[in-house]
Amino acid sequence: MTRSIGSVLGSFRLRLVLGYALVAVLLAGVWAWSLYGPLTQWATDQQRTGLTEVAKVGALTLSQGSGTPAQRAASLARSTGLRITIIASDGTVLADSASDASAMQNHATRPEVAAALHGRVGYAVRRSATLGTQYAYVAAPATLQGVKTVFRVSEPLAEIEGIASQARGAGLALLLVALVLAAGVGWWLSLTAARPLARLQTAAETMAAGDLSSPLPSAPGELGELAQSLTTLRDTMRATIGELEAGQATLRAVLDGLQDAVFLIEADDVVLANRAAGALFHEPASGWRGTPLAAAGLPTSLEIAVRDRLGCETACSGEVGPDPEARYFRVTEVPLGPGAEGARTLVVISDVTSVRRLDQVRRDFVANASHELKTPASAIQLLADAADTAASDDDMPQALVFVGQMKDEAERLRRLVLDLLDLSRLDSVPTPGTITDVRAAATNALAAHRAAASDAGLRLALDLSAVVESDVYAAAEPTDVAVALDNLLANAIAYTAHGGVTVRLAADEHDVTVSVTDTGIGIPAEHLPRVFERFYRVDAARTRVSGGTGLGLSLVRNAAERAGGTVSIESSVGRGTTVTLRLPRTV
Repeated sequence: MTRSIGSVLGSFRLRLVLGYALVAVLLAGVWAWSLYGPLTQWATDQQRTGLTEVAKVGALTLSQGSGTPAQRAASLARSTGLRITIIASDGTVLADSASDASAMQNHATRPEVAAALHGRVGYAVRRSATLGTQYAYVAAPATLQGVKTVFRVSEPLAEIEGIASQARGAGLALLLVALVLAAGVGWWLSLTAARPLARLQTAAETMAAGDLSSPLPSAPGELGELAQSLTTLRDTMRATIGELEAGQATLRAVLDGLQDAVFLIEADDVVLANRAAGALFHEPASGWRGTPLAAAGLPTSLEIAVRDRLGCETACSGEVGPDPEARYFRVTEVPLGPGAEGARTLVVISDVTSVRRLDQVRRDFVANASHELKTPASAIQLLADAADTAASDDDMPQALVFVGQMKDEAERLRRLVLDLLDLSRLDSVPTPGTITDVRAAATNALAAHRAAASDAGLRLALDLSAVVESDVYAAAEPTDVAVALDNLLANAIAYTAHGGVTVRLAADEHDVTVSVTDTGIGIPAEHLPRVFERFYRVDAARTRVSGGTGLGLSLVRNAAERAGGTVSIESSVGRGTTVTLRLPRTV
């Protein structure tokens, strides 16, 4: 793929080359400036120094030699190659090696001449009025034949410019060569420096793409330290990602193990849902992730409740229901802060239908128990008042009748209290590891009810033909089995007018079965689904006459479920009833 201009300008190699070029340009600029500035100044200073030395020597030679000023000037000009001027103390030009002295102006006002007349070496640069050329002048005090004079030497600046020009040419040539060499060295250094960095960049891009298994290249110097740092970073990332994946798997397992439906909602879309969510509601065909809340398949009332709580700033909860399926839900929402697409909220939905039904059952039980307890208690109180009145009237036979009835109501109250105690015990956790000899339990139960059956003119039998020469033990508490058999026999005897009651034992590899069959009045089919409910009576008037509490079959069901078994019933009106108790068998 063609690289864009921005990426090219941003490449390390180009920036490195540009850095080298910038340094080279700065050095070249300094070099060029030195060729045109300090070099010229240096040549000028050298010229002034030379002229000063020549002027001093010339002044000394002038005072010691002989001949006319013109001769002296010409002789010194030939030996030095400079222009020589001899000036009197009044400024009159006595001799000049380049011009006719008589035609020259008075030089008393010339700066260099004025300085020499005052005993100092004077220096000046100006255009010569005689020759029209830029000159550098140096004048020194001197004597000629004992008379005070000025000895001046001068040289055109053009010669200095020529020398400087030659030096600049050589310097510029050297500068060009140096720039070419610097460019080559800079390009080579950039290639050398960028190559390992490019390899590190490729390795880093591979890591960024998710491949943490590829090795990192080695590199020299500080890049080697960078490579080592990247290696450490890769190993750390690999370990961190492993920990995150393990934590995510653990979190997923925990969420999927929950009974409650858990949703993570970002903005208005479902981001995450656990397994219970799919079991509690209908999971979309495309999955939960990315599904809008409106398309998640929640009941309308539940969806509205969830949406109303999405703006909660703190954890909030509430109950919703019933839905069209008569279910109740508790909705708890916890804000988790902003996400990539919007605010994130953790939504936990609990199905509390069974809890609500249990609460209703408990309320009904309390109401029924209170009513059942109040009835014999009220009857006892009324009978006591009646017996007291009869005794006061000396009607002892009637008082004794009332006392007998009080005894019956007290017995009924006692049985009700005992049944309630048994029911409370059966709601507790059973003792683990307990077993019961069902054959012995059945034999004892029949013995306890044989007198009642005989008084009612009923036949009471125990059929053990299916378990001959076989031990029959169940994984249940002996008291639970005794309570169940006692209530089954009591019900069978109470609702059977003719015939008898038979208890049959059977067993297979897994279960022990106890069937209690009577030839009584039977139960209408519409009542069969509810006969195991607490205080439920098929015929309330008949039950009260027989002294029943309405808890017998409920106690049987609780005893079976407490042992991990089941109970079922079959009945036909006028032909009798069979209740089958199935318990887990143990060897």
